[in-house]
Amino acid sequence: MRKILLLLILISVILGGCGTKDNSSDVNGNDKKTAEEVQTDEKQNEQQEPSGYAFEYNGVTIYMNTDVKSVIDKLGDPLNYFEAESCAFKGLDKFYTYPGFEITTYPMNGKDYISSVNLMDDTVSTPEGIYLGSTVDDMIAAYGDNYTESSGSYTYIKDDSKIQFIVKDDEIISITYLAIVEGLE
Repeated sequence: MRKILLLLILISVILGGCGTKDNSSDVNGNDKKTAEEVQTDEKQNEQQEPSGYAFEYNGVTIYMNTDVKSVIDKLGDPLNYFEAESCAFKGLDKFYTYPGFEITTYPMNGKDYISSVNLMDDTVSTPEGIYLGSTVDDMIAAYGDNYTESSGSYTYIKDDSKIQFIVKDDEIISITYLAIVEGLE
């Protein structure tokens, strides 16, 4: 039941960005890009140091909004792989399942970038030591009180990432790292 709940939460996060988008093109059928889109493309192409919240597993640090290829190369073959047409970007969203967590990606400029890491059981934890089953007090001791809370969902924001804890009866039942991708489409 808990896995189904976590899967439903993850799917709702991914599908939450669905909507229609105007795909303008010139008379030759080529995509027209606004100045803002060109700036976004240039920003994505620049080499930037990863920042924000990161998940660590077997010595591999996983930041949001980074190219997934090097992470997958370091982690090795996933236990499970799934892909689906992206509703927010052109291309495929990809899902890589490893022991205790799942990585989700979004496509952009011919690459796949990490959009989320969802912790699925208590065999893994955040670098700060928080795992499924930890308490709200544990979370606050590790992350501080600079969070937003809504209906049992505690969200911390750092740079272009978030970490979200869902709590029921003072117990953390979901931990998800999320990329902030607004304006990247």
